[in-house]
Amino acid sequence: MMAELPRAWLAELDNRFALVTDPDGRAAVLSEMAFAARRRREVDDGCLCDMLELAEAARVWALIEHEEAWAIGLFGESEADQKAGTR
Repeated sequence: MMAELPRAWLAELDNRFALVTDPDGRAAVLSEMAFAARRRREVDDGCLCDMLELAEAARVWALIEHEEAWAIGLFGESEADQKAGTR
């Protein structure tokens, strides 16, 4: 299956840093790229379905990674944590 997917889309999917810093935004980009590939007839309906499922799975993975990064302090303290005096 992966050999059938457009290289540009796979490169975007593999950009873990962008996914973790903006899970919803990057998933939207992946979805739009998938629909564009279908409109250009680069992929069939089955591949489109797989691409959309992978985009959603990447979004969920990135949300979990993003949450864990906040929890261990990689992004610094949030304003709410500063006001509450917690970390």
